[in-house]
Amino acid sequence: MSDLYRNPGPSGLDRAFAIAYGPWGVALLVLLLTGIRLGMLSPADAPPVMPEEARPWLLGLSPRPGYADAAPLLPWILGLISETCGSASPCLRLIAPIAHGLVAWMMYLLGRMLFDARTGFWTALTYITLPMVVEGSLIVDSMALVLLAWAVGLHAMARLSRPGAVGRAAAGTWLVLGASVGFGLLAHPVMAVFVLAMVAYLAISPEFRGQGLWVGLALAVLTAAALYGPEVAWHAAHDWQGYRRLWGALTGGEPDVWALGWAVFVGVLMFGPVLATALIRAMARLPLELRGGAFADYRVRLLVVFTTPVLLLTLTLTLVLETGAALTAPAAVAACLLVVGWKVVREAVNWLRAAIAVNLLLFVVLTSGVPFSRHCGWVPPAWFDPVASGRGWEDTGTWLRRLADAYPDTDIGVAGDGAPVIIYQARARGVIAHEVGTGQDAGTAFTGLLVMPEALAENGGDIRARLSILLDDGRRRAWAAVMVAP
Repeated sequence: MSDLYRNPGPSGLDRAFAIAYGPWGVALLVLLLTGIRLGMLSPADAPPVMPEEARPWLLGLSPRPGYADAAPLLPWILGLISETCGSASPCLRLIAPIAHGLVAWMMYLLGRMLFDARTGFWTALTYITLPMVVEGSLIVDSMALVLLAWAVGLHAMARLSRPGAVGRAAAGTWLVLGASVGFGLLAHPVMAVFVLAMVAYLAISPEFRGQGLWVGLALAVLTAAALYGPEVAWHAAHDWQGYRRLWGALTGGEPDVWALGWAVFVGVLMFGPVLATALIRAMARLPLELRGGAFADYRVRLLVVFTTPVLLLTLTLTLVLETGAALTAPAAVAACLLVVGWKVVREAVNWLRAAIAVNLLLFVVLTSGVPFSRHCGWVPPAWFDPVASGRGWEDTGTWLRRLADAYPDTDIGVAGDGAPVIIYQARARGVIAHEVGTGQDAGTAFTGLLVMPEALAENGGDIRARLSILLDDGRRRAWAAVMVAP
């Protein structure tokens, strides 16, 4: 790792593609792949809308709901998209491929700044073909926004780390750093881990000692506070409910070792088995490299600090949080730079080509393997199907359409864990329904047709309709519509 940055230059086949290493070539590549992914969002090709996607969409319909995880950015964006583009699945997922495309461009800029344009090209190409990115481009998720904020923040840190950068006029870079932190915190609380890594990096880096650090850091803090401060003020005025739920999730759950093991397994698959193997090898060599003085190079220090501690801390959080391996996604930014830079300098570009091919093959297996298995007569279990949680909900929209026609001028409410995705399916068919039992209306009495899981409606309720769906893998979903009188 310590010889990571003595690049002997391109050779052979790489010279023939040298034009692709420039900004225009990479920009064209990113635009092309982003356009392909936007095309894959068509309802015929895209996976079904899942409950975890419908939840932020539903929150975005309210001007200011109580966000469970104190992260309103994705609901705000989805609310704006719903008003301008609509709620169809291509509109719902529009932000995902665009955000990942921007991250790929930032990865190129990072690789070019820390190493050279050739490394930037391979870093962008490797990132955009990671299974977590290919899959994440088809499903809307707050992590796409976090990765964008993380990559922009890391780029700002790289600019500030260059020799003499802190002493020069770098106010704009500090402002960008603060803005990335502010937007990242609005996207997901995991951005706080970036702040911890940043503080650790500043503390051990001699480049940041002196008066310029405090002036710049004050600019960054003020910028982040200006963006995230209103969110804190809102929660303060509402008894810190969002933060209370977040803190309760962190402290109230029992550590689940199985969840940690599963997160590691899924994380290896999503980062790519070949890349993950190289990352594990690099982390194992880290003590030897530290004794050899590798941290004297700010590039090694920056990438290691934003990879190893971040990965360990986010993996620890998976012990008590249900988000699983997705929580470790931000570590992929620096990890991808670390591994690709190492391989490019060692002239192991063929190794990178193989890693990219394995990643794409893995994605094809994960996405096409389930339909192919079904076509061959074998239905895989739910844990093998990456979109299993989204199957079976489409029929609820048609069912609610019939209910709305049968009971005109009757309010329709939905209760239960699946309420957001049922409401989404209803809206897609022109039926207005709202969630009952949560949010600002939690204490309000409801009258009308209340849709709930069938098991909850069997206690003597006035059941007007039922819907039962048996999925191919043997799971059953059943709902009942109960008339609630004043």
